[in-house]
Amino acid sequence: MKRLLIATLLFMALVSCSSPEAPVSDPQAGTGSSAPAPVATEPSEQVPEMPLTIEEMHPADVDNSTLPITSVEELHHTGRTQEYDIDTYRLVVDGLVENPLSLSYDEVLSFPQVRETVLLICPGFFWDNAEWTGTPLRLILEEAGLSPSASRVHLVAGDGYRQILSVEEATADGVFLAYEVNGETLRPDHGYPLRLVARHQYGFKWVKWIEHIEVLQ
Repeated sequence: MKRLLIATLLFMALVSCSSPEAPVSDPQAGTGSSAPAPVATEPSEQVPEMPLTIEEMHPADVDNSTLPITSVEELHHTGRTQEYDIDTYRLVVDGLVENPLSLSYDEVLSFPQVRETVLLICPGFFWDNAEWTGTPLRLILEEAGLSPSASRVHLVAGDGYRQILSVEEATADGVFLAYEVNGETLRPDHGYPLRLVARHQYGFKWVKWIEHIEVLQ
């Protein structure tokens, strides 16, 4: 639609810059009267709307089952890669919860897992379509026990990056803490040990290197 609007405005600008027709006297009219003759106009040109590319679309509007799987080597990565001693790593879950958690990596892996091919779109820049494996965020929050007043989930990465999801978004199907991609353990530049995968959410919501989940009002 934006492309169509721009093309239409350019076309209108070109038309408006053309010279206007001069008035033409009617030879049948009496002395002292003249009227402009009708000006023939060309039918307006229909400007075709260009299809959007995948990175211009919302992930909820794309059927990613028709897309190829992006290899691990070709996955895009952003942010400052973090390094962890996995023996001392802990995922902290606190805030408006009844049972604050400090989970080791192995404890997170002990939760039921999901495996799903999910499309990541970084709007205007790139897209990746990969098979992710991890623990539903809903199960982690249920283990912590959400307070009745909880409405937001604040995810904090090791590099300081953070995002907020509503409780509804955080507990939806297709939202999980991933530790594998395409059957391989996450590499450090892709979010090891844990990163968020959020189906139908733009890539900037997919927080990497998650260390802290704080539940807020």
